[in-house]
Amino acid sequence: MAKKKKFFKSAALSHANRSREDRLRDNLMQVISGESRLLHRPEELFDVIVDGLDEIESYTDAKLQLEMLAWILRCDFVAFKAETDEEKESWDNLFYDAGTFFVELSSQYADKDYVADLVHDLAVRHVGGEGRSVVFLSLEEVLPVERAKALIVELIATVDEVELKNREDVLDAICDMADSVKDCEDFAKASLMKDPDKSNATLIDIANSYFVAGNLELAKQWLNDVNNPGNEDEEAYLDLLAAIADKEGRKADCVKIAHRLYETFPKVIHLARLCSIVSASEAHSLMQQYAKFRSGDGLDVEFMQLMVSMKAYDILKEYLDMFEKDLTTQDAEILNSISDALEKDGQLELAKHIRDWTVEEPEDAEAFDDKD
Repeated sequence: MAKKKKFFKSAALSHANRSREDRLRDNLMQVISGESRLLHRPEELFDVIVDGLDEIESYTDAKLQLEMLAWILRCDFVAFKAETDEEKESWDNLFYDAGTFFVELSSQYADKDYVADLVHDLAVRHVGGEGRSVVFLSLEEVLPVERAKALIVELIATVDEVELKNREDVLDAICDMADSVKDCEDFAKASLMKDPDKSNATLIDIANSYFVAGNLELAKQWLNDVNNPGNEDEEAYLDLLAAIADKEGRKADCVKIAHRLYETFPKVIHLARLCSIVSASEAHSLMQQYAKFRSGDGLDVEFMQLMVSMKAYDILKEYLDMFEKDLTTQDAEILNSISDALEKDGQLELAKHIRDWTVEEPEDAEAFDDKD
């Protein structure tokens, strides 16, 4: 009788024989379970996920790509472990890229039930991370509306029937999904599950969902229930009131509310709304006053964009004379787009002024050698 050959099991050999996706999957699963040594080495973990995204891009099987992206998105909780705001931003950007990659692939993938299962899994395990929120907010691109609504109903039932530790985060995910597909009823249902006391903030959010969906009557009904909004709610309340008045063609009411909104919360976004509905002369005066008394101690590119859109070039020139040095700290892409718009409108001197103070990103800037 022949003797059986002896062989030794080698963990290293077993690891080597696994496919690339198996190794990546195992690494990600260990991170999710909290067992990975990489959790104590954030820089290495960051590189593993970056490399993983590159690797997934090379796969030819779309189903496998989606599965692996879902594993990566389930790791988005590691962003909360960042020790600095800069590190947190890097993690959030990484998971944002993973989320947009998932949306792009799943929007083209034919098996929508499989996509819905992945999104369901991401939602019930949601902990508030940026990556998967991108998916929830883009649900209209990922699933047909009826399939998306069925998923939302299923998730609401899960929250209702199962005691979840992450209940608030799951309800946030449901609200994001309902908002994406303009499912106002389920948005309201999930919002009130989260806030059964019907705070002003929740009532305004629900009213806004109906407004965005085009149902002005229900938007006004929900807004009518808002009672004495305080500072934290008044801005959103007035903003929605003005938007509804504008949609209904009640110009006098809209102007009155927009004035109150801007005077109470003097921000560029509210100034822009007001300038768009008052006379040209009043808009010019409002922008002059903002530039002199309300622009603060530094340059605001949003205000620059508003002046360009309103063709207030005389105010822009004075504004640049005051804050030209601040241009060096602003985003070069935004400044270049402003300069392009000015050149298109024949304002070559203003465009040149901005370009002279625009600092390109390091990778785009020419190398400077000061040895000589």
